[in-house]
Amino acid sequence: MTDFKANISSNRGAIDIGYVGNLLSEVYHVETPVYLPWFFDYKKKLSVYAGVEVEEELEYENAPVRYGQKSYGAFWLKGGKYNIWDYTGKLIPNEFNDLLMPLATMVDFDRPKVVSKTTTNSGTVKEIYGLGDWTISINGIILPDKYNPYTQQTVAEQMEAIQKFHEIAGSIEVEGQLFAQRKISRIVTESLSFKPVQGRPNMMQYSIEAVSDEDLLLTDIL
Repeated sequence: MTDFKANISSNRGAIDIGYVGNLLSEVYHVETPVYLPWFFDYKKKLSVYAGVEVEEELEYENAPVRYGQKSYGAFWLKGGKYNIWDYTGKLIPNEFNDLLMPLATMVDFDRPKVVSKTTTNSGTVKEIYGLGDWTISINGIILPDKYNPYTQQTVAEQMEAIQKFHEIAGSIEVEGQLFAQRKISRIVTESLSFKPVQGRPNMMQYSIEAVSDEDLLLTDIL
């Protein structure tokens, strides 16, 4: 698997951040500020193991708190063995590589509470049973990216990789600060769309609607 975090940090100076921000504003009419984790003030910390100082990466602490309602940052879908449907309708295992999502990507999160209301003479009585899944909207623009893995550099290659992950019959492991802050480690994609960017033939808009997923351990079931 590719170490995307090292790749991102070592090449952060080569990415035109202003261009990406302006592009998102033009296409999605984003008015609030955005940020790029790992691109500014990239630092390492010293930890002591058995009396020896070891330099470690800061996992997510060095990225600033997101501003406003819209944000985008580095995250990726983790590769591994996933099931897909073959042409006969049978589930078969398939090996996937990690997929670093396009840089010009924004993610919105929404999570409702599960609340039951009982009407009374003076209002309602609320019973909170728990929290629903996170609803996740991923919107962005696919650009040519020479710092992606060699099989995911062109717009067409990135589109193909995103589509293959969408066709997985199950949940997908995801990693990145935006998801880690909300304790989301797996998602299930529900829809995927591609749209051309008007006047920019070397780009492609994409949109993914997904929900969070987590492993549940059921006990004492009769």
